[in-house]
Amino acid sequence: MKKISTLLIVLMFPLVSYSQFVLNSGSYTQAQILSGLGSCGCTEVHIADGADVDMNGSWDLTSAGDIIVRIVGSGSLIFSGNGNNDELILTDQSLLLIDDKSNRNSILNTANGGQTRVNIGGTTYKGNDFNEIIDAGGADSAGPLPIKLKSFTASKSAKNISLDWVTAKEENFSHFEIERSIDQNNWEQIGMVQGLGESNSDVKYDFTDRGAPFGVIYYRLKAVDIDATFEYSSVVKIEVGFEGKLAVSPNPVKDASNLKIQVPSEFREDLAYVGLFDLSGVRVQEFRNFKTDGTLQINQKLKSGMYILKVNHNGLQENIRVIVQ
Repeated sequence: MKKISTLLIVLMFPLVSYSQFVLNSGSYTQAQILSGLGSCGCTEVHIADGADVDMNGSWDLTSAGDIIVRIVGSGSLIFSGNGNNDELILTDQSLLLIDDKSNRNSILNTANGGQTRVNIGGTTYKGNDFNEIIDAGGADSAGPLPIKLKSFTASKSAKNISLDWVTAKEENFSHFEIERSIDQNNWEQIGMVQGLGESNSDVKYDFTDRGAPFGVIYYRLKAVDIDATFEYSSVVKIEVGFEGKLAVSPNPVKDASNLKIQVPSEFREDLAYVGLFDLSGVRVQEFRNFKTDGTLQINQKLKSGMYILKVNHNGLQENIRVIVQ
């Protein structure tokens, strides 16, 4: 049985625009599908919400190139072989995607005898794998994946971030690499947790990030098999706020050129953006990548009154009132 992860598989491929050949309820042959794709120049076979699409024989769609077969809402792709072999065959860069994993009939095997399969680039998923394809939200050509991930969460614990996850199945599995990012583009590995390796029941894991930066933080798991193949988990997000932890000194101030921003002792970064505004919202001056051990060099004399110092960092904002005497 092929192991299908709970990952959003489409993220592993370049994001491109797919035009759709829409299928409503009915029985379709391979020739009809290929003709439809060719006629519209489409790269997606789109099984509409509520449509029951019966495969009239096998569909070898490899001649259409790299495509997506997408099942939407309560739509259903029905393998009804009835003594014959029904097989959906796609190229190795194609995808089978299921938009609604709660639809347990999105891929339906009603064949009485014969073999039903999904073949993507030579990786074959048989009829008894269909439920796992549904659980994963689709299938690709990556072959057996190391685990089936049941849950992955992040929570704050004092100054640390606690990561917890559960696998429902492991086979030939090696370890997890924990990765962190502040923008979802650049990731760094911050730890590793050894896997159990073989299991058909729930296994709980945890990891504590003791050096998380302030701001909106993203985490993901890299699940690595014993043969070094790997798959990424979905991404979890958490906010490490600095509300009330930033201050300006002196405040009130007579000479604004002497202003300093006080940050928590565990703050180890430059502030992405600092801007001083008057109460009407007019920007007085701004600073980018501000070093927290420096002084705000305000290059103009300020009138007496109240100002707002806005601090933006890793997706979070703090406003500090500054009184100039």
